[in-house]
Amino acid sequence: MDLVSEDLRRPCLEHQPDRGDSPVRVPVDVLPFRIGRSRAAQLVLESPRVSKLHAEIAQNGRGLVVRDLDSRNGTFVNGERVRGSRALSYGDVLHLAHRELTLVLAEVLGDEDEEVTLGGTRDEAERHLGTRHLFRVLTSRAVTSVFQAIVSLEDQSVIGYEALGRTTLANLDWDATTLFRVAHERGKAEELSRMMRTAALAQAGSLPVRGQRVFMNVHPDEMLRGDLLGELERAGEALGGRTLVAEIHEAAIAAPAQMRHLRTELSARGIELAYDDFGAGRSRLMELAEVPPDFLKLDMGLIRGIDQSPARQELVAALVKVMRDRGIQVIAEGIETVAEQSTCVALGCNLGQGFLIQHPAAVGDLRETWP
Repeated sequence: MDLVSEDLRRPCLEHQPDRGDSPVRVPVDVLPFRIGRSRAAQLVLESPRVSKLHAEIAQNGRGLVVRDLDSRNGTFVNGERVRGSRALSYGDVLHLAHRELTLVLAEVLGDEDEEVTLGGTRDEAERHLGTRHLFRVLTSRAVTSVFQAIVSLEDQSVIGYEALGRTTLANLDWDATTLFRVAHERGKAEELSRMMRTAALAQAGSLPVRGQRVFMNVHPDEMLRGDLLGELERAGEALGGRTLVAEIHEAAIAAPAQMRHLRTELSARGIELAYDDFGAGRSRLMELAEVPPDFLKLDMGLIRGIDQSPARQELVAALVKVMRDRGIQVIAEGIETVAEQSTCVALGCNLGQGFLIQHPAAVGDLRETWP
């Protein structure tokens, strides 16, 4: 992080002095920059849980680091405790005991302004806000799971439920896509994904009797984790007789050798495999042929309005034939109209999922029959 700037922007710590107050930004204009309860600190935080001199920000080359000053309640960066020193980047969220600060690059309006509330680009402001939201979700474990049925398009019987993560953080209306995008940018997608599966497992025991599979997503960032297989095996055992289906985005199947190993190990543990969002990006037909899954989920972009698109109908029909010849069951995602469902049936899709069938719902609100 380059501290030399040709404009008026400087490193600042953004924080909320007291509940209900507007956030302020304090320029980090003296190094080392000490934070604590003492009046000798450059940033004074009035809280008995904050030590007199709690932490300091110092320069290391052309970057910044934070050091904990033997505080009683610890210093944390992005949810991880600082031991020794820790390099900082703009957008990092610091917690000193229970007080939260964000390191931002903001415009300093003048020497007389010790605290400013303006500055920085709109993109930077949104990124900083997103970082704070993410770490509130992670530190408070503010996640839950809803479930959506996957059914046979021939007789509407339920074959399983997909667990879909949601945040319970008050006044945060992010969908899972936004939450995982921010988590990936901050290197926290693995942690969030595991937290979502834990929440789903806590509720899966109350799923309706019908539907013996539970589909759970595996984020691409988890693929290199050494303990992924063990964690999935424990998740499968916790389902109490239901079959776990690990959903992996098609973007994660670029390495056939890695996927072949994963496929073999999952099968040995009684876990099935689904490739998710197939057709959303670069569809990896060669890799799919090398390591066939149990289920292939067609991206909703292929399914939305398919009844009005002869070109997509031709593509899906050819893909379904190849998959079914290899014993792979095809799930049409995002079915919202009767016409879309009828077209998918005519094209050979044997399974479906979408708002026409059922909106995602809390486990207690799931119904077991469909028209």
